[in-house]
Amino acid sequence: MDETPKKILMFNHEFPPIGGGGGWVSYFLGKHFAAAGHDVHLITSSYGDCPADEEVEGFHVHRVRALRKNPDVCAVHEMLTYAISSSLYGLRFAKQFEPDIVQVFFGIPAGGGAYLLRKFRDVPYVVFLGGRDVPRRNPDPPYYRWLYLLLKPVIRSIWGGASVVVACSDGLRELARETASDVRMDVIPDGLDLSRFEPTLRDPCPKRVRILTIGRLIPRKGFQFLIRALPQIVEDTAHDFEIEIVGDGPYQKELLKLAADLNVAEHIRFAGSVPYSELPQKYRDADIFILPSLAEGMPLVVLEAMGTGLPIAASRVQGIEELVAEDVNGALFDPGDADGLARSLVKLINAGKGRVEMGKASVERVEPYDWKHIADAYLALYVDILGE
Repeated sequence: MDETPKKILMFNHEFPPIGGGGGWVSYFLGKHFAAAGHDVHLITSSYGDCPADEEVEGFHVHRVRALRKNPDVCAVHEMLTYAISSSLYGLRFAKQFEPDIVQVFFGIPAGGGAYLLRKFRDVPYVVFLGGRDVPRRNPDPPYYRWLYLLLKPVIRSIWGGASVVVACSDGLRELARETASDVRMDVIPDGLDLSRFEPTLRDPCPKRVRILTIGRLIPRKGFQFLIRALPQIVEDTAHDFEIEIVGDGPYQKELLKLAADLNVAEHIRFAGSVPYSELPQKYRDADIFILPSLAEGMPLVVLEAMGTGLPIAASRVQGIEELVAEDVNGALFDPGDADGLARSLVKLINAGKGRVEMGKASVERVEPYDWKHIADAYLALYVDILGE
C-alpha cells in the first residue's frame, strides 16, 4: 500500500480574507501540499461576497454557511454555525472525495467534522493548535474561562480522536498538556515565505526610528499596553520615533481615546488593514517590530518581521522565546507589563548599530522556518500516520 497521502481534506473556520495567522497557515500549507502533487480541499466559512467554491494556489476552497459579521473577530455563536455547517458538509463531501487524511486547524470549532469522519469513515486526522483554542487559566476575553470549562470534554474528545495533535511551539504544547496529558503531541512551528519577506539594508541612525506592529485591534493583542508605555518611552529616549499599527478591529476607538488621554497620539499612526501583498514593504520600511500580545501560538508576524531583518520587542508568550533571544535579536518583556515594554522598546530605539546587528541575527534565526520545510514536516507526519 502506498502510504503517501494523495487526498488531503482540511478544516479551518478562518481563511483569507477573514481571520488572522491561523488562516494563513492553512493557505501556505494548502499551497505547498498542492505543489507537491496532492489533491487538497479546504472547508472554511462563508463571508460577504467570497465565492462558495474556488481554486486558490492549486487547491480547492469550499465556503460553508456561517453567520460571521466581522472579518477580524469571530464570536462564539458564529463559530458554532461553522462547526455545524462544516461537519455536515464534510460528511457529504467525503463520500465523493474519499480523503486519505484530514488536517484540522483549531480543534474548536473545526474539529467536529474530522471527529465524525474518523468515527464513521475511519479517516485519520491531525489537529493543529494555534493559541486561543488551548484552555488556559487567565484567558482574554475573561469569559473564555467559563467557555473552556464547558468545552473541555469536547476538546479532550477531539484531541483524543486525533492521530497526532500538533502545537506550533514548545510552550503551547506544554500548555495543551495541562488539558490532555495522555494525547500524543508533536511540535511543528509555523513558517514564512522567505522569498517574499526578504531583508533590506537599514540606516542605524535614521532621523525617525520607525516602529511597526501588526494585528487585529482586540484586547488580546495588547496594543493598550504599548500606548500606556509611550509616556515613559518618550521620556527615556532622545530619538524621534513613530509607531505604526497595522490592522482593524472593534478595539480601535478605545485605543484612540487612550492615546489622546495620555497625550501621545502624535507618536502613533493607525494604518488600518493592509493587503497581504503590501505587508513586505511595511516591514522593510520599519526599524523595529513590536508584539505586545497577551497570548499567541507562534505569531506569523514575528517570523515575517525577522525575515525582513527587524529586531523584535515582544512579550513572553508561547512561541516567542523560540524565536527571540534577549540582546541577540531583540528584547523581551512580560505580557501586560507596560513598564517592561517601555524598557525593551527604549533599548532598541537607542541601540543604533546594535539594532541593525540584531536585525541580521533575526534573519539567521528564521532561515529554518521556510514554509516548504514546514509543509514537508506535515507530509512526513501524514506518511507516518498512514503507515501505522
